[in-house]
Amino acid sequence: MKDVKGTIIRIIAEYLDKEESELNGSSSFTEIGLDSLDIMELVMQMQEELDCKIELSQDITTIDSLAELIENGNREQATA
Repeated sequence: MKDVKGTIIRIIAEYLDKEESELNGSSSFTEIGLDSLDIMELVMQMQEELDCKIELSQDITTIDSLAELIENGNREQATA
C-alpha cells in the first residue's frame, strides 16, 4: 500500500508551492492556506493517485484525519 500521508503531503506541498517539510499533519487545512475549493481540487487528485474514493465531511480538517479516512476506506474496500 502507498504511503497515504506522504502522498497527501506531497500533493498539497506541490499545490501550495511549499516544501513538504513545511507541512504538519496536525495543522488544519485553513492554517496551511487551503479553502474548500482548493480541498475539493486536491481530493480529486488524491483519489486518482491513491486509487480510492474519498467521502469528505466537516470532521476531516487535517492531513492526519484525511490520511486516516483514506486508510480506513481502503481497508473496508479490501475486505468487501
